[in-house]
Amino acid sequence: MLQANILAPLIGGWQALSATNRLQNWDYKSALKHLQVKFGIFPYYRVSVENSYTIPYDYIITLDEGELGLPDKYFYGPDADMEVVNGYKLLLRDFAINMGMVARDANIFADDIFHYEQRIVNHIEAAKGSGGERQLNKLIRLAELKSIAPSLHIMESLQVIFPSTRISEDTEVLVRDVEVFHELSTLVSTSDKKPINNFIVWSLARQMLPHLSKEYRTLAEHFDHAIYGRTASYPRWLFCSKVVRDWVPFAVDALQQKPPKQQFERGTGTRMQSDDTSALNKTLGNEKFLQLMFYSLRNQLQDSLEQASWLEPTARQFLHKKLAEMRLQFGIPSEVLDQPQYISNYYNDLLLSNLNFVEHLESIWTFRRSRMEDKLKTLSMLDVIVSEMYTRDHPQPIAYSNKLNMLLISRVLVNNNYYDYRYPVAVNFARIGTDILETLIDNLSVFLLQFNAQGTDISDAVPEIEYAQPDVACLSAGQPPQLGHELRQMSQEALKSFHVTLSAARTAARALSSFVSAIDAGNAIQGAGIDQVVTYEALGLTRRLRVPGLRSYNENELFTLAYMQQHCSTTIADKDYARIKPHVERQLAERYLFNATWQHIQFLPRSTDCAASEVTCSNLL
Repeated sequence: MLQANILAPLIGGWQALSATNRLQNWDYKSALKHLQVKFGIFPYYRVSVENSYTIPYDYIITLDEGELGLPDKYFYGPDADMEVVNGYKLLLRDFAINMGMVARDANIFADDIFHYEQRIVNHIEAAKGSGGERQLNKLIRLAELKSIAPSLHIMESLQVIFPSTRISEDTEVLVRDVEVFHELSTLVSTSDKKPINNFIVWSLARQMLPHLSKEYRTLAEHFDHAIYGRTASYPRWLFCSKVVRDWVPFAVDALQQKPPKQQFERGTGTRMQSDDTSALNKTLGNEKFLQLMFYSLRNQLQDSLEQASWLEPTARQFLHKKLAEMRLQFGIPSEVLDQPQYISNYYNDLLLSNLNFVEHLESIWTFRRSRMEDKLKTLSMLDVIVSEMYTRDHPQPIAYSNKLNMLLISRVLVNNNYYDYRYPVAVNFARIGTDILETLIDNLSVFLLQFNAQGTDISDAVPEIEYAQPDVACLSAGQPPQLGHELRQMSQEALKSFHVTLSAARTAARALSSFVSAIDAGNAIQGAGIDQVVTYEALGLTRRLRVPGLRSYNENELFTLAYMQQHCSTTIADKDYARIKPHVERQLAERYLFNATWQHIQFLPRSTDCAASEVTCSNLL
């Protein structure tokens, strides 16, 4: 019951463990606000700080759908995978038993939580399916939002989440879907206190489970097994290293990026100057080659967009300009690392001194909330870069900053064995080249929203919804019948991911051909701004040496082998995971990606003299 003593007081009590009259005095508004402010847990709706869609793309408070227990709304529908649903109910039941409930009441609790979350999903889907003009990504004053969603008490929460920011009824926020917030408010106002109380308690407990005692961590592991098909537990050291990485990513990257002291000492003869291309170490060589690759990929993406029939000429010009002005940043700026106090000042407000590990969650969120609020202030260029890299929910090794129109590539990625400028050119294009293009293409929908916000004669329809939906019938042609059915069940995010993956591979293949032709002709890569003769020679691009086993392959064949290798295996051994991966990770299973990639990127089979499909699907770049 120690864990109950931790959880229940945090939200003003739990009806299941208290007398009946306790619930009569329970205030859901205070409990909801407490979860948001103290732990960063967002039932019903989520608060973040994102870029606006109008120049200069400043940060703005953004409101979106809240968090649920299962990874996708699909699991609350009629076609849900019952193995996962039953695993989730088992998690809920066993949690309640560990908290002191008898088995019968625990089963009722599990059913009540699942059905209440299912009710939330139904309200959200009803809002999205309602007729009339949708209000998506809309700037709204809090006074107006209060009349739309009065039961969510959004302004009161924002005033506490951002205590140093002046929040009033005149403050504008970006709401992802106005109708959804109206439906969520209706749901709360028509719900009894008991399901709201249970839902809020579970929202808190779900986030704490991995950090509680072993009997609670085991419950989370069993549910993890139900989803991913794993039969073994993660070693504790792996969990601990992930916690460190998730909690202080900036500090971890800074330690990995900062070279040993002797590399900076004069007279050792080992320090490489950034303009010395005649003597490259791996880091400098990788960055020089990545610079060339980035501009080659960007140029090819511009050419592909010129041929996209679904783009209006004015929108095409806007995208071309965005790509032409894009900048490149490798890792943490050296100006940051050269300031001895920068990192210590950055983490100055983070205090992790409590012996009870789970209570560190409050300190971590307080720190993150402070960093999030800093984005609403005026920041220097260095502060913006650090903020863009490390205030995201899940920092990525390759990310795009809308605020700076800058591609950010982690030096940790640059220095690992996944990529090396000494590898064959085709291998690098098939690996990190497609990764870069996936990041850029994934952000095209945001570019279209920016274009839409700035155009005076553009309709209010959201371009990225149409853009992100490929032709499912076309993409499933030649595939097992089950694939077409599964594609139609996928969320918009998963369909967009599928579309982005195929478009990135097609564009990378074209960029490789242009890149090799430019090197062979001794021509410069447009936009790179380098001495191509010296750089090509220093990077070994004019010789293109290979290990004996790869010398029989041309560049196109190597690209095909290296790219398809990514889909030949998966880290999840259980084949049954393939059917639910699109709903858990928002990506198709590897075996489907392998077949679809081979089917719809004609360059790949043709490079190996295999029969290629003549089908060309719409909207693919």
